[in-house]
Amino acid sequence: MSKNTIILKSLIYQSALEFLWQEGFIGIPYTGITNATGSCEAVSNVFTLNEKPFLTLSQTVQLHLERDIMQNGLPRMFSTNRSFRKDNSQWHSDGRHLNDFELLETEALDTDLNWLLKHCKDLLNYIFVNVLNVSSKYGLLTPEQHHNLYIYYEKGFEIITYTEGVEILQKEYKININWGDDLKSEHEQKLVEYFDKNLMITHYPESIKFFNMKLTRNCDPERQTCECVDVILKHSGESIGGSEREYDYEILRKRLYEGTMIKQLRQLKTIHDNKPEEIDQVFEEYLDLFKNNPQRRSGMGMGFGRVTQFILGSKEIVQF
Repeated sequence: MSKNTIILKSLIYQSALEFLWQEGFIGIPYTGITNATGSCEAVSNVFTLNEKPFLTLSQTVQLHLERDIMQNGLPRMFSTNRSFRKDNSQWHSDGRHLNDFELLETEALDTDLNWLLKHCKDLLNYIFVNVLNVSSKYGLLTPEQHHNLYIYYEKGFEIITYTEGVEILQKEYKININWGDDLKSEHEQKLVEYFDKNLMITHYPESIKFFNMKLTRNCDPERQTCECVDVILKHSGESIGGSEREYDYEILRKRLYEGTMIKQLRQLKTIHDNKPEEIDQVFEEYLDLFKNNPQRRSGMGMGFGRVTQFILGSKEIVQF
């Protein structure tokens, strides 16, 4: 790793934390070995430990952050932790994530999707400006990298819905994609190309998003969406994923137990010790936070490697 890359990664990391501290966030790390609540980002790619209790390497600390802001009345919290993902057949990248990467996660009470969009934009712009300033003084980036970062910073972010994105892919690029399909990396980059801007894509279908993303109220039940956003950067794709969180206890419970995540975790627990019912017990503790307590909140996760990839204009995810 070159000297400039080390300095760049340090600057990105420092800038992100500096921004959050200035915004009143409290930041702490969490353990990297966790129970089922920390392995629910991509259950099919979870690392399980060969120990008597059912333990995994953490993929997300989102539910831990939610617990701590809810139980303690802390308005804003963040954490940076390693996120671990294993390919089903080999320990290789799945093409969209590294096996081991640094993930920044935030949660904030009394916030909604509009707040989250501004939060993501302000965080990234704070990082971009700091990198541009240091690069101008010390030549941290090549002239081409500096120019491209400046141009895309100046252009800002285009905000579109998932539905609008699918329609553009169908009509403008003649891509065979149906409403309800997840967007692939090449789809995301086609949309960046179309707008010639970095994107914030909102309101993905409920069926392809995490169980605690807030359902959009009063929308077409045949096209039920969530109050969520993916921030898509040129080259690197999804660099931030977040949502307004569901606060209705009954909706949360229904989506959890009807979703595939809990079923996958039960299968892993059955293989581990033939006690799948213990998975439900773990999540009941989370659900209890919202019983008679419909607290509005929102949060996101940002991959440092993806942001670095965008800044460098790299075709590969940068190890971070």
